[in-house]
Amino acid sequence: MPDTKLPRVSVVVTCFNCPDYVGDAIRSVACQTFRDFDCVIVDDASTDTSAAAVQQMLDELADPRFRLIRLAKNVGQTGATRRGLATVQTPFVCFLDSDDLWNDDFLERHVAAHLNESYAVGFTACNARLIDGQGAVIAGGVYWFGRDRAVADRGRAFAPIDPARVPKLDTANGTAGWRRQTPYRLYTKRVVHWVWVSTSSMMFRRSLIDLVFPPDDETFRLHMDFYVVVMAQMVAGSLLIDEPLYAYRLHGRNGAADNPVLGGRLHLSARNWGDTHDRMLDRMLAAMVSGRERFVTALGEKQYRRMLLRMRAAQANALIAWVFILRSWLI
Repeated sequence: MPDTKLPRVSVVVTCFNCPDYVGDAIRSVACQTFRDFDCVIVDDASTDTSAAAVQQMLDELADPRFRLIRLAKNVGQTGATRRGLATVQTPFVCFLDSDDLWNDDFLERHVAAHLNESYAVGFTACNARLIDGQGAVIAGGVYWFGRDRAVADRGRAFAPIDPARVPKLDTANGTAGWRRQTPYRLYTKRVVHWVWVSTSSMMFRRSLIDLVFPPDDETFRLHMDFYVVVMAQMVAGSLLIDEPLYAYRLHGRNGAADNPVLGGRLHLSARNWGDTHDRMLDRMLAAMVSGRERFVTALGEKQYRRMLLRMRAAQANALIAWVFILRSWLI
């Protein structure tokens, strides 16, 4: 088989008031074994020394693949990410939170997963180790990764992909050869519940991001990750890499995880996310209705209607939800 030229990847790091950790996050990108990438760091008008910490790291690296965008006005998670995306044009894109860390082979493993011969997924996602504010590992993984908690599924939503069909990358020469022994799982169920860790664990096709990215900044200042990932799963499905390829940092100021690790089923947040979940579903439906032409062009009329029905089902009670789901398969 002839060697295959590898795709280029872009990394977007957004930062707001995270001077203690953002330098280490950037360094973890610089250490990647997969070298054909560019990285844009967007400082969302931090009110502390975060921008200076970023610039200090970039000066130390002296690497033209890295650049900093400093925003004069705070625009929130979605707005900062949008401004970073506007500066990159590659077929694959990753988002790294400014307090998380990637393993050296994070990009390599995700590109390899995307190049599997079985199924072209919209995004890939891996498990995570949990670290504390000082970088010490406090948990080897998260229990909910890859667990479909919908009772009706009974485990049927996940299908294995033969590891031999996922390539081994020769990052020194920029080529790929198909042989690997890591477990991968294809997840194609169109769901509105969460089985992943965070967007720092993922690599997306840029074409998919362009389709599902939130339509405005202010409405989606927070919780962009839930919106983007659930919409992406509904459209294209995902591939799960059953290995922790990054570190999710718990330091007491996380946006979604504010509980200590107690063991057992890691309940990382004391918040009630029900209202947020419902609001995001409302916004997803509104975006799909207002953007109907774009979605129909990308998905086709039949798949678009199915996606709408499944989202409406998620807002209904269990009995009505099953009526919606059964109906979606009949149209």
